Amino acid sequence: MPLFKYKASGPDGKISELLIEGDSEPDSLGRLRQRGFMPLESYGQVESLSQERNWRFWQGSGFDACDFSNRLAPLLKAHIPLERALGIIAQGAENQNYSRVVADIRKGLHEGKKFSALIRDRGNRFPKIYANLVEAGEETGSLTEIISELQRFLNERREMRNFLLTSSIYPAFVISVTGTVVILLFTVFIPRFSKIFIDMGKPLPFITKVMVSISDAMTGLWWLWIILIAAIAFLVSRIRKGGKAADWWNANILKLPLFGELIILAELSRFLRTLAVLIQNHVHLLSTVQIAVNVLINPKIAGTFSAVPPELKGGAKLSTALGKSIYVPRHVIQMLSIGEESGNMGGMLNQVAEHYEELLRTRVKRLLALFEPIVILFLAVVIMAVVLSIFLAILEMQNI
Repeated sequence: MPLFKYKASGPDGKISELLIEGDSEPDSLGRLRQRGFMPLESYGQVESLSQERNWRFWQGSGFDACDFSNRLAPLLKAHIPLERALGIIAQGAENQNYSRVVADIRKGLHEGKKFSALIRDRGNRFPKIYANLVEAGEETGSLTEIISELQRFLNERREMRNFLLTSSIYPAFVISVTGTVVILLFTVFIPRFSKIFIDMGKPLPFITKVMVSISDAMTGLWWLWIILIAAIAFLVSRIRKGGKAADWWNANILKLPLFGELIILAELSRFLRTLAVLIQNHVHLLSTVQIAVNVLINPKIAGTFSAVPPELKGGAKLSTALGKSIYVPRHVIQMLSIGEESGNMGGMLNQVAEHYEELLRTRVKRLLALFEPIVILFLAVVIMAVVLSIFLAILEMQNI
C-alpha cells in the first residue's frame, strides 16, 4: 500500500506528523480518523519506503518489531491476555511514539479487529512475515507459540545483520585511514620536498620523478576529483531511484570476486530462513514463497524466483520449482527433496539455512583476515616508495 503523510491533532490535543497506509488518500484519511486523529494538513503520498524510513529516523519513532516481540512473548507465555499484554507494553515503553503504536494496536483490538489485520495495517513498522505468521497463529489457536517463533527469528536476523555491520566497520576505518595517509603524502609531504629539489636545479632520480608526477596530478587536477565525486554521487542517486542504472548495478555487483559471493550467500540464507519459519508454522506454500521472495534485497536474485508461483500452481514440488533459479545450490534442492519425502520440509530448510548463515560468517571472517595484510602491505609499499624517492634525491644532490 502507498503511504500518506499528515499533520494531525491526536486525542490528547497534541499535534504530530504521521504516516498512514491506504489504497488512496481518502482511504488513508479514513484510517487516520479511525485512530482518533484530526487531520490538519496533508503532505501527499510518500514516494518510497526508503523516504519513509529516513523520515522515521529523524523523527525518532523508536519502534522496533524485534523489541516488541521480545516484550510480548514472555507476557503471552505467562498466560496474560493479548489486550492486557499490549497495555503493559504501552505503559512500560520509554519512547512516546513506541507507546502510541502499541496503544493504537490495543485500541484496534477493542474495536473488534484481528491482531494480524492491525499489524498488516502498519506494515511499514513490521516485516512482511509478521502479519502472515500472526494470522496463522490466530487460525490455529497457537498465537503464543507463533510470537515466540517470531521472537527467535527476528533476534537471529538482527544478530546476523549486526554481525555484518560490525564486520564492515573495521575495513571502512582501515580504508579511511589508509586513504587519508596516501592523500596527505602526495598533496602535502611530496610537494614541499619536491619544491626544494626543483629550486636547487638538481636532476631527480626516476622514482622521485614518478612520485612528483603523481603528486602533481593529484594537486593540479583537483577539479577532476570533484567531477569524479559528483559523478559517483549522481550514480548512487540513480541506483537508489531504480531503473536501468539500478538493474545494471544489481546485475554486475553479483559478478564481483568475493563480494558478489557474499551477497549471494546473504540473500540465500535470508530466503531459506524465511521459508523455513513460514513452512514450520503452516502458512500456505504459495504465500510462503511470495513473502520469502519479497525479503530479498537484490532484484536480480529475486527475479530468478518469478516462475516459482506458477510452477506451484501447476502442481510442481517446491524443490523442483526452486531448482529453476541459478542461485539455489544443488545441495539445497537435494535437502529440500528429502524434507518433502519425509514430511519435515520446514525442519530441513532450517538446518540448511543455519548451514549457509554459518558459511556466510566464515567467509566474512576469512575476507577480513585477508583484507588486513593487503591494506597494510599497500600502505607500506606507498610509504617505502615515497621515502626511497626522497632518499635517492638527497643522495643525488650529494654526489653532484
